[in-house]
Amino acid sequence: MAFSMMQLFLLGALGPRLVDELDVSPTLLGLTTTVGFGAAAVLSPVGGRVVDRVGPRRCLVALLLVSAVALALIGSAPGAGLLLAAVALGGLPQALANPATNKAILATVPPERRGSVTGMKQSGVQLGAFAAGLPLAALAGVAGWRGAVWT
Repeated sequence: MAFSMMQLFLLGALGPRLVDELDVSPTLLGLTTTVGFGAAAVLSPVGGRVVDRVGPRRCLVALLLVSAVALALIGSAPGAGLLLAAVALGGLPQALANPATNKAILATVPPERRGSVTGMKQSGVQLGAFAAGLPLAALAGVAGWRGAVWT
């Protein structure tokens, strides 16, 4: 869950650095959130069907791989166009995260533990925000925003 949202958390935490280095407006930086969540909203209905067809394990692997590619592209972005495309690509992991993790929990966790395991799973979203907001933002002070994103 943390990795599915990491790109948006990083853009929020590192936004002022991106505005300066990529010469994008604060408005365009704000548009990244719209693009990311918009792509996720469009892809989510399909994401659930894909998880049913392909299975949660394969979808979780795909989620992590696509998240890594999206983060690598964000870290490589020379300007607004690639930045927005990378954020849109990052909508796919967001669309897969809940159906894949929920189905994995149903398949592997005994019913009496599903509530607590699902709660721990959902805390990954906040863990991702924490990781972007403290350690990676601090790392950006040393390694630059691209180094923090690639990390």
